[in-house]
Amino acid sequence: MTPSSHAPTSDPSPWSPVPERPDVQAAARLGADPDAVHAALDDLDATWRHREERRRAATRELVAELYERDGVTPSPGRVDTEAEAACAQERDECLAAELRRLVTPPVVAVRRARTLGERELDGDCQAALNVLGTAPRSLAEFQPEAERRHAAERASLDGFATREAEAAALLEEARGWQLGRRRGLRRELAEAIRGRQAATYRARLAAARLAAIELREAQRAEWLARPDVEEVLGVGAAALRELHDRAQAPDAAATVELPAVARPVAPGAAR
Repeated sequence: MTPSSHAPTSDPSPWSPVPERPDVQAAARLGADPDAVHAALDDLDATWRHREERRRAATRELVAELYERDGVTPSPGRVDTEAEAACAQERDECLAAELRRLVTPPVVAVRRARTLGERELDGDCQAALNVLGTAPRSLAEFQPEAERRHAAERASLDGFATREAEAAALLEEARGWQLGRRRGLRRELAEAIRGRQAATYRARLAAARLAAIELREAQRAEWLARPDVEEVLGVGAAALRELHDRAQAPDAAATVELPAVARPVAPGAAR
């Protein structure tokens, strides 16, 4: 009997290792609950959305103020249109800076860019920016504060746990006739327990937030490493570099060939 073409090629044994999900890995490393990690991720994304909304509102106010200062009454929707255009331009400028920072264009792409006209280069740049704009949003800017907060909450938790253990030991050693001392130790123990419980809650929140940031950065790195994404970003980075070079030296020849032996790109540089 001929084996089915859909038969599994690997051992279907229940004891075969199953790769752990990235969110579970990030949560386990910091002792956070996976559900809390996803909640923290949603909260961080909401922070980004609110920031963008405030930026758009501020841009619209600025455009309206400029029209008012010039004594011009714009047509309906004109202020919104110009504000959206300004925000889109700002977005593209930020993405272009990120593209330059993230991607070292391959030599082949650089050589190709030197043979293209500015319209084609603009098209390659815009295609790369559009692709980069769909990447999982980076949360790296929140990481230093998240790490500091997590370390502080862990230190606080350790401090309350130490106080609780010391108070419990002293209470155990106190004589039954030392009523005043025992009452004071019970109060101290109760305060240490309450402090430890509150610190545990805060430490879990801090761990979930830090794990969410690490999860997003891992997702982003994986997305950027996709071959189809690397190709588009490499071409765009080369086009962006060529446009910059031409702007710096507009009279230089646009079709100068690179040396036959180019300096190798360091592994992983495109990430």
